[in-house]
Amino acid sequence: MIDLTDNTSSVDVDHFFPHVLKKSDFKNIDGIWNLVLACVECNRGHKGKFQNLPEIYLLERLHQRNEYLIGSNHPLQKTLILQTGDTENKRRDFLNDYYNKSRSILINTWKPSD
Repeated sequence: MIDLTDNTSSVDVDHFFPHVLKKSDFKNIDGIWNLVLACVECNRGHKGKFQNLPEIYLLERLHQRNEYLIGSNHPLQKTLILQTGDTENKRRDFLNDYYNKSRSILINTWKPSD
């Protein structure tokens, strides 16, 4: 088990869509649908994500993670549905709309190094 109170932990909880978007009237940016685990180096290291938008292929991974949690009857299932939509198509559209709107505000994209 990872001790998240330990400062030597190699895992961060990160916003997929950067927290800076909150200033641009983005709704529910702190919702569980937008929170992901990230290694410290990816989140805030030398080539970390910071306020950049992850590349589009990573959006599909976020969608798949959310769909997995919804399909597995995870305790967060209802929260994810309430935050993103009651069908898979609505949830995919929600993420795509968020991405397109974010892309019009954030110039730089980010991807993890190999």
